[in-house]
Amino acid sequence: MSEVHCEAVLFDLDDTLLDHRGAAADALRHWGTDVGLALAPEELAAAWQVLESRYYARYQRGELTKLEQRRARIRALLDPVRLGDDEADAMFDAYWSRYRSAWRAFPDAEAAVRAALDAGLRVGLLTNGDAADQQRKVDATFLAGLDLPLFASSELPGAKPDRSAFEFSCAALQVEPGRCLMVGDSYVNDIEGALGAGLSAALLDRSEATWELPRRARLIRSLAELRFG
Repeated sequence: MSEVHCEAVLFDLDDTLLDHRGAAADALRHWGTDVGLALAPEELAAAWQVLESRYYARYQRGELTKLEQRRARIRALLDPVRLGDDEADAMFDAYWSRYRSAWRAFPDAEAAVRAALDAGLRVGLLTNGDAADQQRKVDATFLAGLDLPLFASSELPGAKPDRSAFEFSCAALQVEPGRCLMVGDSYVNDIEGALGAGLSAALLDRSEATWELPRRARLIRSLAELRFG
């Protein structure tokens, strides 16, 4: 990949620097057995991902609280079993404990972040999520020692892909949006959102999917492909 000429980089967190789906799949493999689910691990992970996307989006839009979306995911997964709030909370807490234990960065993440810092760029983390939860992920990985600013949607004017999330983050980094690169795995949240706010963007897709990307966006299969000039 050709060199990226910019003054700042914003990295998405989940499934860009940190292996969220891998950690969730590991947690679900054990949690599903604990709660007696008959689904195969692959089916459980796929079903959980769908529910997470559905209800977390409602949380981001302010339709549900964080607690309500967690309960909704548990209840939808276990339907037609009826659970009270305390039961649903206990079941989610059991999953969350296993999920936290499985947090890890992708093998290519640390080198990419350090390369941006070594190139003299301003580096931040822009993530959709609860700030306290996302900070815990930072503290559990190599990111803990880098003291990077964390911009989490729970403390921003809007969540990605809302342009206000990008504008706020760029202003905090003291960089014009046109001089900032967004790196993330979500086409809608990270790429369309960044381009709409005037940033350039790199879509991280670790699969072999094909993409036709608009101008100011590029495709990378690994963070190792990033080169900062």
